[in-house]
Formats: sequence, C-alpha cells, structure tokens
Amino acid sequence: MSHRRFRRSTAGFTILETLIVIALVGIMAAVAAPFIQRILHREKLRSGVREVYSIVLAARMQAVKRNTQAIVWFDLANHRVIAWCDNLPYNYVQDAGEPAFATFEVPKDIYFRFAPNGGAVDSNSAVAFDTYNGNAALQNMVVFRGDGTLLPPGSASSGPPLRPSSYTATVPNGSVNCNTGRRCRGIFMSDEQTTGDVDNRNTFRISVDDFGSTGKASLLKWIPSSEGGNGGEFNYVPGPWKWAR
Repeated sequence: MSHRRFRRSTAGFTILETLIVIALVGIMAAVAAPFIQRILHREKLRSGVREVYSIVLAARMQAVKRNTQAIVWFDLANHRVIAWCDNLPYNYVQDAGEPAFATFEVPKDIYFRFAPNGGAVDSNSAVAFDTYNGNAALQNMVVFRGDGTLLPPGSASSGPPLRPSSYTATVPNGSVNCNTGRRCRGIFMSDEQTTGDVDNRNTFRISVDDFGSTGKASLLKWIPSSEGGNGGEFNYVPGPWKWAR
C-alpha cells in the first residue's frame, strides 16, 4: 500500500512585507491622483466641446435643409445649449411649434470662459455672438440663414477676429488672433475658472465665419504665450488637439 506525502507551502508574505506593499501602493496612488484628475477633466472638456461643435454644425445643416433660420442658443444661466429652427416671422425666440432639434446639458465643471483672462465664468464674454436686428437683448446665440451663412451679430465686440501678425510652428496658417482690445466672436469653453494666462488651463474656441461669409465653423485650441503663441496675441490654432501643460 503506497502513501502520498503532501507538503504544506511555507512561502508567502510576512506582515512587514505586506505593510510595505500597502504603503507603496498608497504613495503611488497619492502621487498619481492629480494627474488622473487632470486627465479626467481634460477628457470631459474635449467631449463637451465636441458635443457643442456638432450642434453648431447641425444647426447650419438644418438651416439649409429647411431653408429657414436656425438658432443655437446658449442658456448660460441653466448651463445648456438649445438649437431650433425659427419660423417666419423671425423673432429669435423658441415659440410653440418650434421644437428643439438638439439640446445639451453642459456639465457643471465645464466653463464658458474667454481665454486667457476674459469676463466672469459663464458670462456673455465667453459666447460672443450678441445683438441681432438691433436688439441688444438678443445675446449668446449663433444664427444661420437659410443658405447656411452666418447672420452677423451686431455687437461691436462680436466682430470677426484678426489674422495673426506672423505664423510660427505653433501658430500655423488658419489661426486667428483675438487681441486685447477686441472680444472676437466665438464660443469659448474651458476646464478651469481661473483668470490670467494660466498654462494648465485647457480652453477651446468654436468659431463661425472667421475670414469669409460661408458660415463655416471650426474648432480651435488656445495656445498660451509660454507654449509658443505670438506675444501680445491670443492665438487659437486648428487641430490636432494640443493640451497646455
């Protein structure tokens, strides 16, 4: 009759080794947490910007498709974006019988803020499409005509941007310049509330009809001066996405 012998493994972690591993994991988590948080904020901003950008593109398409006026309104008080087609006679207000074809609830930690140091958080300076039909109360809305062109806002601070004074590796052809004395029209979205030329703040600008009259929209990223932007100018350059450190 044969007998089998079983060996009990004595290999394993001691209590001291286990505590050391736990401590190392805790240190690594504490170090990595700010970076992970920054990445999450960045990705949420990118997703939100893309959503708003798609609504602007859809509004232009709906205006042409229906041969009518299409409006994208930024309800800053309630942190949402609404788009609808304005029936005749045009009054720039969403009336009964004018259902929204797009609505987006903007996350609370995405801010409408002009870069780098514009007005207050979620203020009119961050959605610079103001004054239509001579009515100063008509603010924060992008209006497309039935042929797809932009109905230019009447406010002096909602004019088209300037071209950069020079082009560089980080300010390529197609960039725009919003200099200090000018609040050029655009939709500015950021992941930080802070003011000033803040390098770690990601800010994007959705523009419409910068240098023409076609109603074309584009998505631009703010490049702070420390990242290669032209001195004295607030430059926004087209993709690829470039995140400020």
